[in-house]
Amino acid sequence: MWLIFLLISFGYSIGLGTFEVLRGVCPVPPVVKFDPKSLEKHIYCPKCPPFTTSGRMRLSSNHTAHFVIEYTLKVGNLWLAVYYSPGCEPHSEGYGGYIVFNKKGRLLRAESGYPGLCQNLSANDILCLNHFLAQGILNTWISHCRINSKYKLSCKDIFVATDDTGFEEKGTVQYITKLYVKDKDHFYFKVNQQGKIYTVDCKRNGNIFNCKGLKKLKRRVP
Repeated sequence: MWLIFLLISFGYSIGLGTFEVLRGVCPVPPVVKFDPKSLEKHIYCPKCPPFTTSGRMRLSSNHTAHFVIEYTLKVGNLWLAVYYSPGCEPHSEGYGGYIVFNKKGRLLRAESGYPGLCQNLSANDILCLNHFLAQGILNTWISHCRINSKYKLSCKDIFVATDDTGFEEKGTVQYITKLYVKDKDHFYFKVNQQGKIYTVDCKRNGNIFNCKGLKKLKRRVP
């Protein structure tokens, strides 16, 4: 019982919430597996939902799709469920996507495209830390997102770090390591640049974020 209480306290829907989301979108009954050694419960959909890339293209596969809900967040009066499945989404979509539904569990929108690891900045907006690796170049970035009137994530990049050492022999090591939210108007993140950790502090000013600590970093303007 205490384990379930802790999971609910941290705000991640690993138990009943995840099952309810999967039951609403999975074309077959979700699979629930429990590991008695680790005390971890694993819940997944063995077939791609119709809104995923594989589902839309009606691609068949002999292996299990393994569609999972990574986490859910309450944004305003809506819920955001972020999913991950290399069997249902291609690399170009980050192997995942998101679902928006109302408090009654009604699906309002589902989109391919993994938004990253997101957390609430306030009750109505979120910050997301994402990454994408292609052709030896690793991009990590922080985005500020809201759910718009069409129930779609509307995001604006705040900072993009590029590590091109896998592409260029004399490239730059640079990637975001951590993102921390202080309160609804303040957050900070840490960047590894050439092995040294830099901290960037950001403060909200209306719809703009003023960030201190960027001058020492090589930047790609979003």
